[in-house]
Amino acid sequence: MTDKKIDSLYVYGLCNIYYDAFYIKGLQDFFDIKNVEFDIRRFPKFRQNTFAVIISSEGKSTKMIIDSRDSASIFPIELNWCDVYGKVNYNTETLPQDQNQARKIVPIGPSFGIRIWDFSKTIRTAVKNAFRFYPGIPRTREFFANYWRQNNRLRLEDYANDVEVSDKYVFFMAAIWQKEAQTNLFRLNFIKACKNNQHIEFEGGFAQRKDGNNFGFETNITKTRYPLAEYMQKIKKSAIVFNTPAVLSCHGWKLGEFLAMGKAIVSTAHTNVLPAPLDEGINIIYVDGNEPDSYQQKINELLASDAKRNLIGKNAKLYFETFLAPEKIIEKLYTQARK
Repeated sequence: MTDKKIDSLYVYGLCNIYYDAFYIKGLQDFFDIKNVEFDIRRFPKFRQNTFAVIISSEGKSTKMIIDSRDSASIFPIELNWCDVYGKVNYNTETLPQDQNQARKIVPIGPSFGIRIWDFSKTIRTAVKNAFRFYPGIPRTREFFANYWRQNNRLRLEDYANDVEVSDKYVFFMAAIWQKEAQTNLFRLNFIKACKNNQHIEFEGGFAQRKDGNNFGFETNITKTRYPLAEYMQKIKKSAIVFNTPAVLSCHGWKLGEFLAMGKAIVSTAHTNVLPAPLDEGINIIYVDGNEPDSYQQKINELLASDAKRNLIGKNAKLYFETFLAPEKIIEKLYTQARK
């Protein structure tokens, strides 16, 4: 059992609150603390948006990096500094050749943006940290924007699957990426499979791009804009959901969100390593992204059995609680660093 008693805990003050609130909650929950202390003096001059933590306990200092970027590449300066390097998009092809360095890197799987403070505390924290760390903030506008984006997210508790699922309704919304042709194609195949399935009441499609270039997907564009809370309610109601690796073949936020909600997930294969396998037919259903017939077969398989959908959803939620919950990620990294 890891000793959770600590003397101090500092988070790098130029972290990306929009992405890293998930891990701040993990620190709060695991160490049973109300707040974290932000600082930059105790850290090297890391680039903006680095999530770094220093934890002191019984005279020992533990240094942690969590890298939630879409890219599978590793930051060498941060890796040299830390005792453990948690990597969302962990890929064996990008690990350093030095085995001692490579062993520091741990796959932690997908996270997603959550709200951890109310509006008042968000503003107070943003202003306080901007004042304390100015002029060391290279991109001040981005710094404030990330606090604002955090405030517009939902709390982790809001991901409880508390809406009755419809056995015919399927909701799916996705962006069209400029450079991710395969992601766009896999999403299109799912949209078409649902629209062509007489047993499905489908809602959604691709969201319109702001630049107006929809790359030929006009017939599968939806003009409806869904506020996040409404979007979440529709996902919860949906009989099945769809996941595919997104930008730079990353684990997108959708995967983490779907697992947190305990959904029956249809997914193409993952490019990057997860902290533990998602097993076919146990906590996920895999399709061949390039084969439209594969979508129809797997979708019909799930629609035909409420029991199977419910079991896969239940196991998906268990996977999240075991491997991806913020507290579990911090526990895993802290335990490895203290060995």
